[in-house]
Amino acid sequence: MNNDRNLFFPAAKRSTFAITAFMIAVLTWTPSRADSAIDLLSGFDEARIAKCYPVNDSVAAGEMAKLLFRLRKADHAVIKDRSGPATAERSVGDVVEVEGTISVIRQYKVPEALVDFLELATFQEIVLQTTDSEQTTSIFSPPLVGKISKGDLIRADAIAMGDSNAASAFAAGHVQWIPATAETPGWRLLAREGVDLSRIAEAASRNRRPLEAADGDAFYSMLTAAKELDIGPVDPGQPLPPPETIKPVALLEHPGDYHGQWIRIRATTVRITRVTVTDPNRREQLGQDYYYQVDSSGDLGNVIVQLERPDGESGEPIQMSGSYPVSLVTAELPNFLRQPLDAENAVVSMISQPVSVDGFFYRLWSYENEFMTREGGGKQVGPLIVVSHWRSLAVSENSGGGVQYIGYALAAGIFAAILGTILWTRRNAREDAKARESAHQPVTIDL
Repeated sequence: MNNDRNLFFPAAKRSTFAITAFMIAVLTWTPSRADSAIDLLSGFDEARIAKCYPVNDSVAAGEMAKLLFRLRKADHAVIKDRSGPATAERSVGDVVEVEGTISVIRQYKVPEALVDFLELATFQEIVLQTTDSEQTTSIFSPPLVGKISKGDLIRADAIAMGDSNAASAFAAGHVQWIPATAETPGWRLLAREGVDLSRIAEAASRNRRPLEAADGDAFYSMLTAAKELDIGPVDPGQPLPPPETIKPVALLEHPGDYHGQWIRIRATTVRITRVTVTDPNRREQLGQDYYYQVDSSGDLGNVIVQLERPDGESGEPIQMSGSYPVSLVTAELPNFLRQPLDAENAVVSMISQPVSVDGFFYRLWSYENEFMTREGGGKQVGPLIVVSHWRSLAVSENSGGGVQYIGYALAAGIFAAILGTILWTRRNAREDAKARESAHQPVTIDL
């Protein structure tokens, strides 16, 4: 008996099966395409969106402004989930990933009757040179904030104003701006990490306010960038630029000069809190489900900070001197801070440690604390810094030789100070008295 059998398909049947499978694949295959966002844009359909472009009169300008208003209010995460590649088939209202460098920016006025309602006085048409085509692409969006230049990179999840055969015109409630060159080390570092610097620039308008939903993109992207810098330099073999050493007073007096800047500051930690990140998108962005908030205090020197009471509250302004609250946030803690926290197995721990940190200044923010509640002064206002690098300034208990050396140095310093004081007093007693009086006169800043 012949037991030689084909355990799969006979030749004729194999041929028939292959042809059938191929036909099914052809009939069911569709090219990658974007998904529509029209259901997120109340009052708009394909026909109305198509009429927004080109913007050649006040009617079209008004319709485009209304469309941008709807896009700005829509859930950005949902729009991003529906975004398809630029090469995908698309219809009017579909979301497409658009990227290119700035070639031209045109600005349009919103009809005066709509300005207050839409909270928008102008909008822009950003003409891009795309990387995969010699043709230009236009994106309409609210005005970009920052020093925008030709050649800067723009990215957006934007809705199409026409189908695949129409002109490449899109609209977006927000576009990401990554400058080709930045004036400061901090902005250059953030740009290299792909941070949307328009979000950092916008944060300045929210100084002295609590953290809001509008802060989410900037806050988490800066936190992620600081984490990556802690792992290693941006460019292999190239050291990080030196941070600007500043004191808390500088951030309180001139916060607008430091948004997104790469700074170094000294502080003393007071309390450490492990914050759980619940949003899945933020977890994915950060690469973990937590970060740390470190409440600390910074030295004010010879400065008194004056905080006005909230509207309707009577009493003199609240004054703070000596030290001032500084908020530090970080993706990871250094060992000298994490070990005490782990030892207590706590979410919140009181840890006092003098530190020096390198990081990015985000903005002044307001929050509730015990001191301001007790004084009836409303919310505390203070700097919020996203930390990348930590250093402990505590003196080691085992550094006996170092302590001895410090003792000798202090003795020599005291002797020199006494001798210098005697000589100085004899030569210029009157001027010295005036100088001492001036040095002890406190400087008051109004926050």
